[in-house]
Formats: sequence, structure tokens, C-alpha cells
Amino acid sequence: MLDSGDAKGFLELLLEESALKGARAKERCPQCQFFGYFCSYWPEELVLAAGMEPLRLMPGPGSATPADLPSYTCSLARGTLAGALRGEYPDLAGVGFAHTCDTMQCLAGIWPDSAAQGRTLMIVPPVTLQAPGAADYYRAELKELAQALGRIGGQSIGTAELGQALELCNHIRRLAAELDELRPALPSQLVSALLRAGQVMPRREYAAALESALPALKAASSEPQFRQRVLVSGAVLEGDSVFRLVEELGGRVVADDTCTGYRHYAQPPGAACSDPWDELVRRYSEMPLCPCRHRGLEERPAYLAELARRRTAQGAILVIRKYCDPQAWDAVPVSQQLKSMGVRTLVLELDGAEAGGRERTRIQAFLESL
Repeated sequence: MLDSGDAKGFLELLLEESALKGARAKERCPQCQFFGYFCSYWPEELVLAAGMEPLRLMPGPGSATPADLPSYTCSLARGTLAGALRGEYPDLAGVGFAHTCDTMQCLAGIWPDSAAQGRTLMIVPPVTLQAPGAADYYRAELKELAQALGRIGGQSIGTAELGQALELCNHIRRLAAELDELRPALPSQLVSALLRAGQVMPRREYAAALESALPALKAASSEPQFRQRVLVSGAVLEGDSVFRLVEELGGRVVADDTCTGYRHYAQPPGAACSDPWDELVRRYSEMPLCPCRHRGLEERPAYLAELARRRTAQGAILVIRKYCDPQAWDAVPVSQQLKSMGVRTLVLELDGAEAGGRERTRIQAFLESL
């Protein structure tokens, strides 16, 4: 697919893949074997090392509730399971779950019987990532997962295979960091879509396309005057409507802490480990925290406060998917921390990823208050 075209063509490809959200993946890339996953704590490197392509599963439009799930589960779980029951993921080699919240743990148990989409695998990262023995436990979990993925992909995962996968993923993360640095000077919804594309298309193809598009993005970047500077934090956002509304109403998302945004790519500081298994443990133990993980009560609020300070954000929009308890609990200490440093906050609850008229009114009033 990347045989010709200029930077504009590569940019159009990325936006098209982002809009498709993994639909028709096998049709568009028949040479690839895709393995589905849900969470940024799912180690993409192991899927790549096993000879497969990771594909983040995201719900489509609508609010269907399968009979297998109660109505008070989040739209991510409801929507993806409904899609699986409709046969939207027919070509997946399997589906991977990283234990984060109770809903996703329950979905992992329901999925094999309800959806029958290949084999289901689960990894349970340590909840307290720096507890005594956490690193050894995590390494053992990753090794066991690697063996299971190797059997599915038909390629055993050794040090060399893992090293090559890490090199590719780290290259993509460096490109994503370059894009994120341009965020204050590019339309908010554009950056959101480009980052999401890297979770639903073959990784080498994504790296080549983004690397080719970045010079044009840099040339076109121009930080606007008189826009309210906003930080957005939240879980999975499979659409760009929140970012688009901020842009349309006179704001600019200058910092992003969403699971499908830059937090998915953010690298921990410090030198890489020489052993690829140690590096894999380091990366997923020290990446910016999700509300489902723990490194002390103050770390996540402090991280977001520093991110807001570094990007000079005037306000923060904390997006919560309805019935997402971890994000709802997290919003209280994060709001308190941000308010203590003069950053106003808006807690925005959505039943899906799409923001409508009510959310538009609230965002407009919020931006006017900054």
C-alpha cells in the first residue's frame, strides 16, 4: 500500500486507516495475520515477535448491549462484544486481554464462549508496579504469554525476535513523540486520528507512513494565537469528536493523556536495558500510569500536573466513559491536584466516544471560563 505517493498521500492513508478503526483489516492487508487486543498494557512487541500484527479492538457506532453483559458495563465492552457477535472480527488469530478493571476481566471470561474469535489470552500485570517481586512476576507473566503467542503465530519468540520487535515499537514511539510535540501547532482532531492509526494498521506500514508525513506536518504547523490551551485525559476514545469540539469552539488540545492517544506511546525516561526482556518489563512498568495501576497515591496526579505545566495548559477535560469506575475514582484526586495549580477542570462523562449537543454546550462554557 505504500508503493507511491507524496506526504499528502501518506497522510490520507493514515487518516483513512484511523477512520476504519481496524475494519476490513484482512481485506486491506491480506498478507498479515492479526491478533486483537484492548489495552495499552497489552505488550504489542510479543505479538510482533510471534509473526502477527496487533490490532486494537474498538467499538463501532451505536449502543447495543449483548445479552451476555449487563447494561451497566462501559460502552467499550458492550460495543466490542456486540461487534464480535455480529461477526466483525472473523480473521483474528486470537484476542488478548490485559487485566485492568473488573469489566475487562469479565469480558475475557465471556469472550471465548460468546464470540468464538480464535484463542483468548490474558496477562495480569502487577497492580502495584513497584512492589517487591513485581518485576520478577511480570517477567514470568510475559515469558508465559510469549510461549502462548508463539504457538498461535507459529513462530517461537527468542531474544532476537523480541529485540527486533522492540526496535520497531521504539521507532514508532519516537515518531509519535515528534508528532505529540507538534500538537499545539496542529488541529487537535488531526493529531488524535494519526495516533489512533498506529494501533489499527500494520506497524511497519504505520512507521513508514508517519515518517513520510511528518516533514509536511512540521512545515504546515503553526501555533495559533488566542486559543484556550487544554489537556485531555481519559480511557479509550475511538473517535475524535471531543478533540473536534474543542477545536471548533476556540480551544486547542496541547496535551493528551488518553489510552488511544499519546499515553499509549509514551516512553519511560532513562536508559534502555541491554536485555530485551528486562526492557519489556521496564517499559510497561514505568510508562505513564493508567488509573488501574498503582505506583503511589500521588504519582498520577503529579504526572498530569507536570504535563499541564510543561504544555502551559489553562484547563483540563477529564473524559469518563459511563460506568468506568477507575476513571471516575481517578478524576477526584486529579481534579484537586490540577485546581491547586490553577488549572480549571471539566469532568465529561460519555456513554461512548462521541460527544453531542450537551457536551458541546458544556465544553463551550468551560472554554469561555478559562
